[in-house]
Order: sequence, then C-alpha cells, then structure tokens
Amino acid sequence: MRFGPLLRALVVVAAVLLAMTGDDQFAQIVAVVHAAMLVTALWWPVPAWAASSVLLVWVQLTHPPGFNDAMYGWLVQAGIVLLLALRLDARRTALFTAAGMLPVLSGGPVAVIAVAGAGAAGWLIRSRRETQAALAEERGRRALLEERARIARELHDVVAHHMSVISIQADAGPHRVADPPPELAEAFATIRSTALEGLGELRRLLGVLRAEPGVSPQPSLADLDRLAAGATLETTGDLGDVPRGVGLNAYRIVQEALTNTMRHAPGASVTVRVVRDDRELRISVTNTRPHDAPKATPGAGHGILGMRERAAMLGGTLTTGPTGDGGYAVSAVLPLMETP
Repeated sequence: MRFGPLLRALVVVAAVLLAMTGDDQFAQIVAVVHAAMLVTALWWPVPAWAASSVLLVWVQLTHPPGFNDAMYGWLVQAGIVLLLALRLDARRTALFTAAGMLPVLSGGPVAVIAVAGAGAAGWLIRSRRETQAALAEERGRRALLEERARIARELHDVVAHHMSVISIQADAGPHRVADPPPELAEAFATIRSTALEGLGELRRLLGVLRAEPGVSPQPSLADLDRLAAGATLETTGDLGDVPRGVGLNAYRIVQEALTNTMRHAPGASVTVRVVRDDRELRISVTNTRPHDAPKATPGAGHGILGMRERAAMLGGTLTTGPTGDGGYAVSAVLPLMETP
C-alpha cells in the first residue's frame, strides 16, 4: 500500500519534533535514532519495527525507569505499528502488534493501549480500502455485463431483421425456378426452417435480456443531426448503407461521448466527425478546453468502458485522451465487414 503525501508529511514532522527532544547528549542521540526509525518505517516498516523494539528493550535494561517514556519511545513504537498495519494482512498485523507491545510494558497502560490502538486503526484503514477497491471492481464488472446485455438487446432487432429476410427469400426461392428439382425445394425448405428456428431462439434470448416489455425504435446514423444538435457535425462518405449493427453502435458511441462532454467539459465547443470508406467507419468526438468547471453529476462513470466494449464487439478499436489544447477526444474505428 502506498502512503499518501499527507501521511508522509505528518511522519516527517513528528520525526523532526521527536529529534528535538532530550535533555542531554545521549538522550538527543536516542531521539534522533527514534526519529530515523519512524521515517524509515514509511518504506521498510518491518526492519524499523525490529530496530525500534531492540532499542526500547536495550534502553530499559541499561537506563533508569522512565527514560523511554521521557523520550516518547512508546509513541514511536505505536507509529511504526500503525505503518506496519497499513501494509500487512490481519494475521501478521496482530502478530506484530502483540509483539510490539512487549517493549513498552514499562510505560504502563497508556503505552500499551497506544500500540494496540495503532495496530487496530491501521488494520481498519487497510480493510476499508480493500473493501472499497473490491466494490469498485465489482461495480465495473456489473457495468460491463449490463452494457453487454444492453448491446445484445439492441442488436436483437438487427439480427432478427436479417433472419426474417433469409426466411422470406428461402420461402420464395422455389417459386422463382420453373419446375425446381426436389433437392432444391428441400434445400430452400431447410434454409427457411433453420431461419425461423433461429428467430425463435432470438426471441427467447431477448426475453431473458430485456427487463421492460416495450422498446423504442433503435436509432441509426440518420439520426446524428438531431443527436449532435449544438455541436459541429462533419460527415464524409455515404452513411445510408452502413450495416445496421455498425450504425447503431456508432450512434451509441457518439451519444455517450457527447454525454461525457456535457458532464466534464461544460461550455466547450464540440466537433463530431464521421468518415466512411469502403472498409471502415471512423468516428471522432472532440471538445475544446471547458469554459466552466465541471459540476458533480450522477453517473456510474463507466461510459468509456461501454464505448470500448461496443467497438471491440465489432472488431474495432476505441481510443480516448486529452488533446494538446486542453480538450479531450474520443476516436473509434469500426470495420464495415465482419471480422473473421
């Protein structure tokens, strides 16, 4: 676990104050050593703990009672145990905390409680951070699954349309040939039956994925003008015959990128570019430096994750990052042909 700058600064300040204590030369040397151990514990807590424990025991055996208390040795031990607990698991934290209390027993209940409390506090802080990290990972995983389910729901209509066309063409095929041989009629019947069976499976799959009974018509690139209202829209190439699945996901990527811009770059100018050639569809949504500070808005923070998932599903790529003038850019490349 990495320590934050605030914690490091507090440790250094405490070490400096500690090094300034002591009434004679030997006491000052002990104070400086204690301070060095406390700072060392930021990087090597176990060696610092061992050295501190040895120093405390040695001072107790060779000097009058109360010398360690006067030099705040128990406080240094408590600080080192806290830094240890922030790095170690629960079992080793308990072990080092219990062992770390032994050298400060002469300091009375306050010293013992301080070391025990430091170990408990460090363990609680570490446990809380681990729990937060696990929750964030779980939220990301759920967001990914929800985005995949949403994509599957949207693409159902696209695939169902293609399957329906196959079924209709297969049903009409034998009638377009004079006296078709039985083998040909049987082949067309098999194609039609398989297509209808596939449509039935798609409907059952949709029943699992779709929570709501109804769904609005899916958008396409023809709706970009309305979506990008207020932004500069530049298109190149014929977008009318882009495959429906590609067009739907391209629309959703632009939609999410514009939503992120409104959230994180209020007042910025936005340019949406869509370029189509024979092999791929290239999309970019770029905003300038925001004029106003972004306001806190509700959201799961997984928009880029969803855009990247949509691009990857089509065999494409998505890149995001800041621009040289303080803005931000989202770029996607989506193949128009099915990738092997």
